[in-house]
Amino acid sequence: MSLPARGKQSAVALFVSLWQEAEKWSGPERASAAPPPTTFSEQAKFGLTLPADNEVYVALRELVGHHATTSAAFRGQVLRLMRLIDECFLSIHPRSPVVAPSAGRRPILPAWLRDARDYRRLTGNYYDDGRCLLVARGPLLRGARHPIASSADSLSDRFAALTVVGSALTHEGRRVPVRLKTVSTSVSAGIVPGPTPGAECVAFIPVGEAEAEIVALERNSADQMWVGFLPSDSTNAADRVLGALEATGLNVDIAMVPEFMVTETCADELAERLAASSVSPRMVIAGSGPTRDMRDGQPWNEARILNACGTELWRQRKIWPAGLDQRRALSFGMSDPGPDGQILEDTAAGDEVVVIDADGLGRCVVLICQDIQMRSFTDDLIRMYQPDWVFVPILDTGVAEGRWMHTRTFELSALSQSRFLVASSLTLAIKAKIQDPACALAVGPKEPSGIGQTRQDVPRALAIAKTDPQVSPGIALIRWRSGLWLKTVVGSK
Repeated sequence: MSLPARGKQSAVALFVSLWQEAEKWSGPERASAAPPPTTFSEQAKFGLTLPADNEVYVALRELVGHHATTSAAFRGQVLRLMRLIDECFLSIHPRSPVVAPSAGRRPILPAWLRDARDYRRLTGNYYDDGRCLLVARGPLLRGARHPIASSADSLSDRFAALTVVGSALTHEGRRVPVRLKTVSTSVSAGIVPGPTPGAECVAFIPVGEAEAEIVALERNSADQMWVGFLPSDSTNAADRVLGALEATGLNVDIAMVPEFMVTETCADELAERLAASSVSPRMVIAGSGPTRDMRDGQPWNEARILNACGTELWRQRKIWPAGLDQRRALSFGMSDPGPDGQILEDTAAGDEVVVIDADGLGRCVVLICQDIQMRSFTDDLIRMYQPDWVFVPILDTGVAEGRWMHTRTFELSALSQSRFLVASSLTLAIKAKIQDPACALAVGPKEPSGIGQTRQDVPRALAIAKTDPQVSPGIALIRWRSGLWLKTVVGSK
């Protein structure tokens, strides 16, 4: 038995080739793989110490299928070799501690592994064959999912340092590329490391707090009703964000603004003023809002992500614009689309999802409101990429336990170690006459890794926060591993 060579002759290409072979097998076939003899592992470990990538490839490639007289033996060789390569990459994974030169001698890495580390810093991946990517297994700054987290055999959960992911995913037949980008710990151009990793403080700034602070612009075209949302002329996002952060006087790790509260022009102003401000959140998710550029007369609904200096880190456009049915449209004071109709958001659809590997914060992704409902696109994205953080700016009547934003994020929390943050404005809650609405929701992993270790997250963690009536502009704070955290109870409401 043999495995055909595929692509470039390197250890990373070999891992991808082995992955593509192993993913064809059923769970029982992988679980019943026969462990290879000790000599196999010893030869593989020696091959991984060779300096040149092509030498490693040849040494490891020759082992696969050698003396494998049964299918079970062949599967065992493949899985063992993948595990040894994965363990090798743990030494350069962002999750692994870096030993300071003053603390003692660092382990000497072979040249091919140093090259792989440097290549990832430039591209975000270790290998790209045009269809899939080999990337660092997420999350980047906390423990990986437990190998048996799926309560079944899972190929991806077998590995802690490496995973193969799709370079594009599909939603209802539409192909959506995934773009991976790295962000450094640079003060000026990146995200600086925080003083208390795992206990980050998140500020949710609704911006829209009064009934008139969001403007809905309706139009009818081609027998379809559309509505565009904008902050009112009197609602300045930059003023609200900076004013709220200054009023708290706290060191905030992440500041988050809801959907449709930050136009592209407002984001420009916020970026410029952050650079001169005394507040210094490590990262600002500048909500989302319409762009100046348009496609077929429609702007994109775009979030801007900034660092403490106002430097743009990335942008994310909403991929799946939402619609309002008759009940919701009427409750928000809009026209009646009829019992079988809906009013669609008057925005163009985004063309890609951006995944950010930030050395100082972890793997991050922004999913704007309806995008988190994209099945199975979002499920696949979270399962494959295992982000540390998922940011969800929404336009709704606030947040609440048991509502869609809670049940959906809890559903996704079973797939990864991600922390989900949902930010809503309050204007629509006032229009819908909802009393004392909350604007902030945080959901932790259903089964956090490392339970029993010091200061780990509780399972099914849930926190909801309202704006502080003593602080203006409004702001709600949630600190991980501190304050009131509940446990999600499915079906409670």
